[in-house]
Amino acid sequence: MKDGLRFVDSDMHIMEPPDLFDRYLDAAFRPRVVAPIGADGKAKRGAPIVIDGLPASRDAEMQQYRKRQRPGVTHSTQPLSGSRLADTGRLDFAQERNYDPEAQVMGMEMEGVDIAVLYPTTGLSLIARDGLDPRLSLALCQAYNNWISEFCGYSPDRLKFVAMLPVHDVHLACRELVRCVRELGAVGSFIRPNMINGRFWHSNSWDPLYTVHEDLDVTWGFHEGTGAWNSHFNDLYGENRFYRHVASHWIEMQQALVAMIVGGVFEFHPKLRVGFLEAQNSWAPGLLSRIEWDYPQYRETHAPYLALTPKEYFRRNCWAAVEGSEPEIEATAGLIGADRMCISTDYPHFDSNFPHVSENLMKNVPREIAAEILKGGAALYGLTEEHFKNADAARAAGR
Repeated sequence: MKDGLRFVDSDMHIMEPPDLFDRYLDAAFRPRVVAPIGADGKAKRGAPIVIDGLPASRDAEMQQYRKRQRPGVTHSTQPLSGSRLADTGRLDFAQERNYDPEAQVMGMEMEGVDIAVLYPTTGLSLIARDGLDPRLSLALCQAYNNWISEFCGYSPDRLKFVAMLPVHDVHLACRELVRCVRELGAVGSFIRPNMINGRFWHSNSWDPLYTVHEDLDVTWGFHEGTGAWNSHFNDLYGENRFYRHVASHWIEMQQALVAMIVGGVFEFHPKLRVGFLEAQNSWAPGLLSRIEWDYPQYRETHAPYLALTPKEYFRRNCWAAVEGSEPEIEATAGLIGADRMCISTDYPHFDSNFPHVSENLMKNVPREIAAEILKGGAALYGLTEEHFKNADAARAAGR
């Protein structure tokens, strides 16, 4: 808990071990996946993994791995980002434990998190390109999902995960989601908002996957990550990561929400729960108003299937995350509802405000709003009071 309030971290990250695919990838596919190695001949964190001759990411930015081991002088006075800087030494405990499950739970304790839903780091870009062999895509996903399931086994009542899906074949994706939920305990999937193989999210080709999410009662989590091959902001902004990072996290999410509302995804899949993660959320009310503005002109001719307003679809099907320190949080809550908001610590990424995320939120908004946002991930991921009781028991037992 955080100051007596329930707290679900809707988007906490792990750092995959560098030898994950050596250990978990189907042997038939290992020659096609090459991880960077050090002078000792062992896999190491750093440069992108090469898959079928191409790096998993077009982004050569290595900030995630440039963390000082000792505190130094912090030169930023920017309240939104001052606690993120690498020279604070805030992640020494995790680095010393090689980002293992014990470190994950320690990080949760530092923030006051009851239950965390885990998302990948390298895995955000692993299969994010067009034309990838669907069977290789499936093998990569299965390797990651098997590993993260074992990782969560350290404290299964507190550590939850979302499955990586082979989106290059929707039927393989459906099968992998079923396997992960029924056999491994996944609470949903993570999907990048970028277009895949020429099909965007309003395409009928995704209907089977939407339906399986509904039938399994699990969450569809959109999560962007700068540098993926399929993000067109690489072409617009080239090597400037500042441009690309700003644009990709907001605009790709906006494009996905437009497609899903106007394209009727929420009309035809009314039980689908969708999270828009690690992109703040002050963009959401303005975008909903923009769709609403055009609604009278175009609904009858271009979207006669829509029965609800854009805001009604959002409030029924969607949640959008904040990261605690944004000055617009209270105003946004007044427009879309604090009950449609959740929070992401983004631990342990370089641009996270960990371990001050929940503290920043509590300073930013009234307690009643903070309470809804901190617990918002429970509704997004279908977590109940029973889940919290089990998490409490695990915490009492030291897990």
